Amino acid sequence: MKIIKKAFEQTYHPNFTDDASVAEANGIQIHLVEGNRENIKITTPEDLLMAETLFVNK
Repeated sequence: MKIIKKAFEQTYHPNFTDDASVAEANGIQIHLVEGNRENIKITTPEDLLMAETLFVNK
């Protein structure tokens, strides 16, 4: 947790889109792993529709 808090102390840049981009800009090596398609991020109305569909079909 200390690493990400330290990364967020840097000056804002418009390329920051998530925690990973902030950390990477601060020199922290990022590792990607395959995830689950049902683990979605809800940021748009379309995302909410997808989440509702997944929830109803469970």
